[in-house]
Amino acid sequence: MERLLSRRGVAVLFAAAALVTLGLGAAHFVLLGFGVTGDGLGYYAPLRSAILDHDLVVSNEYEVFAETVSRFGGGSRWPHPLPLFSKYTVGMGVVLAPFFLVAHLVMVCLNGLQWTTIAADGLTWPYELSYCLGSLLAGLTGLVFVYRSCRLFSGRLPALLAVLGVWFASPLFYYLAFENSMSHAVSQGLVSAFVFFWLESAWRTRTRRAVLMGVLLGLAVLVRPQNVLFAVLPLASLATGWRTPERNRLMGRVAWVGGVAVLCACTQFGVYALQYGTVMGSPYMIEGDVGASGSSFHWLRPAIMSALFSGHRGLFVWHPLTLVGTLGLCGLCRRDRACAVPLILALLLQVYLVAAWHCWWQGAALGSRMLSNSTVIFAIGLAWVWEQARGWKVAAACAATTVMVGWNALLVMQYMTGMVDPEAPVTVRQLWGNQFGAIPHFVRHMQGKGTP
Repeated sequence: MERLLSRRGVAVLFAAAALVTLGLGAAHFVLLGFGVTGDGLGYYAPLRSAILDHDLVVSNEYEVFAETVSRFGGGSRWPHPLPLFSKYTVGMGVVLAPFFLVAHLVMVCLNGLQWTTIAADGLTWPYELSYCLGSLLAGLTGLVFVYRSCRLFSGRLPALLAVLGVWFASPLFYYLAFENSMSHAVSQGLVSAFVFFWLESAWRTRTRRAVLMGVLLGLAVLVRPQNVLFAVLPLASLATGWRTPERNRLMGRVAWVGGVAVLCACTQFGVYALQYGTVMGSPYMIEGDVGASGSSFHWLRPAIMSALFSGHRGLFVWHPLTLVGTLGLCGLCRRDRACAVPLILALLLQVYLVAAWHCWWQGAALGSRMLSNSTVIFAIGLAWVWEQARGWKVAAACAATTVMVGWNALLVMQYMTGMVDPEAPVTVRQLWGNQFGAIPHFVRHMQGKGTP
């Protein structure tokens, strides 16, 4: 146990968990023959188009995607009409552009030396592999910040259990290992870093740290606009510090965070202007057309109970460990109200936004994927819960984490094999009942070379 609690022990376990995640991601990539799938196509295509075609028209990229078929069975990677522009934000492209450029440089050199016949056109597997690897590394880096955040409130073992729990027993796991071309791993990484630096409090006195927080928040918003709600954290610090002698300096630091974040996030408005002729041209904002209002949100009728407790992607039903973490935050209020209350508020705002969305179940999703950006908040609550464990309760905490990891693995098997429909409603009874037959079904599916 002492060795486990050492820094070296924690590092070894982190490395082992990272290798498992990388291995699963690599196996999935090899089986499919590509790594960019689903919504990931909409993030990847503008990056490739901007760098190599010098425009934002993505119809030619999608034409290639439409002709691509998985090695493991299944139909076209894009069986829909070809879009002219991508409706997705450009944040993923901004964050992962260095990985794409490295892949392009390598491929150009290899082609120049005639060491490969793989095209250096941004549409072959080395580019996608580099892009997905960048996303995975961003997610793993975020988990390091999750651990560091938990350590501010707990010892090594509780923090480690909390991180491993949210890593392997929350929606994040699937989008970190298998669908990392989507935005959730990168979003989690940026938000987790932002939350850690907010908790650390150095930004209150150091302008550079405030600027860094602004960059992190701005990029997080550029990746997923819902992340703008995390701005409530520095604003809460300003509210609590309003009557202190340092309020003027604190106002300045909050202004730096907000100003830099706005400058980063405004890039998206320029993209909308180029694509649609207006800065407010996001298809996301009108595609739901709720009540013919031109909006995609039910602001006055959010489906909060469904988003949390429904078998149809309800967060707590699919990933019960997140409920423990949420309850842990309430317990943390007794120890550190100044940190716990803003974190709870940030989580409530995220839940409200997701529940108000016209598609609150988030389409094809393993659990509540849109709330994976709140991974660090769930982990802090979990760490506080496990910190209270003494004696035999420590073993119980380890056992509970292990069980929940296994539970999530069975959910992944259900989802990847179509045992539970990727989008259609499913009841709690169906979801939980399927768990007992998930492994045999998965084995049969793999033997029959179905679509993973």
